[in-house]
Amino acid sequence: MKIMKKLLISLLWLAFLTNVPLNQAIAQEETQEATSDEELEEVEIYSGVITAKSCAEKAQETGEFEILANCPPIEAAKSGYVIYDVTENKFYVPKLGKIYLFELDEGFGGSIDITGVIVGETEDGIPIIDPEEYEITPKPKPGFFKGCL
Repeated sequence: MKIMKKLLISLLWLAFLTNVPLNQAIAQEETQEATSDEELEEVEIYSGVITAKSCAEKAQETGEFEILANCPPIEAAKSGYVIYDVTENKFYVPKLGKIYLFELDEGFGGSIDITGVIVGETEDGIPIIDPEEYEITPKPKPGFFKGCL
């Protein structure tokens, strides 16, 4: 009974805040439940690049992947973080919660192996990946390979 009360209160708040009639709010809630019950697309990305959305868009358009290596971190602050799958020539927005912003920041320009499910799309139509497992390999620091030869 408590759950039904909470659901009704949340629907009323949703209707009030969005200025949507209650029957439309209920229909939206039922649609969200239906999509959450459907089979979610699973994605596995190996050696994806953690980069900025603006750099990923340029790399996808031009096919020049050097853009990803030379992308400044300030671009991610402006346009957001994405995971670029070079083999598929697609990029995904990571859903924050299981993966943290500071991890993306530290791994920026490095690679990520990630397994997850697509849980939706951004307003731009970019798939949002909810990570189940991931491993980030940061970009090597400048001068890391000095003395190796």
